[in-house]
Amino acid sequence: MRRWWWTLVGGVLLLSGCLRVVPDPCRGVAPPLATFRVSVEGGELPLLVTLDATDSFPGAGCIVEYLWEFGDGTLGSGAVVHHKFDRDPEGPEEQEFRVVLTVVQELITEQGPCRLTGQAVRVLRYGISRPLNVVGWELKSTYYGSLIEGFVRNESADLRVTHGQVVARFYRGPDHVLVGQADAEIWDVRPGEERFFMIPTYVRPWQYDWIELRTGAFTQP
Repeated sequence: MRRWWWTLVGGVLLLSGCLRVVPDPCRGVAPPLATFRVSVEGGELPLLVTLDATDSFPGAGCIVEYLWEFGDGTLGSGAVVHHKFDRDPEGPEEQEFRVVLTVVQELITEQGPCRLTGQAVRVLRYGISRPLNVVGWELKSTYYGSLIEGFVRNESADLRVTHGQVVARFYRGPDHVLVGQADAEIWDVRPGEERFFMIPTYVRPWQYDWIELRTGAFTQP
């Protein structure tokens, strides 16, 4: 009888030890708020975009990591990143990229280290510039450098482009080093009208890896 009693007491003590609740070091700690800005908001593909998460702030402690999913199968890290969004050759002209920012917050509490995350999600749409849109272009090699020829269209239904510009930027390498820039001026494009443009440059084909085209326009009814 005495042996049974001590066995029962030992089992209860062992079970109570196994069920002991470990204090949560993150209990009552506010998570971080993730947010980011995008520049530029729209344009042709490929397009170099800056993503800035420095407006994110911790609920407590400090933010120690900024992690990015760009929506095109690639990842990144850092409070400010520069990412090249490119067009799927087999996809539509305008494409969507679901960008996810995850910020990681760390704090030392009386119960131990606390690590919390917060997320922000934005869907970016690139591939068409409004109102002045590049509908097609071709790169040619010349004796003096390179030549871009193409067409732009006024996508507006009721606004005339009084003055427009197509800017070509030439980049090299995975670090997106800008090695050259040139532009073409365009005047008085009616709604729905297409206009031919030429951009000559002294930048030679071996000096760059990819080209970005951007447009700007002043309009009036």
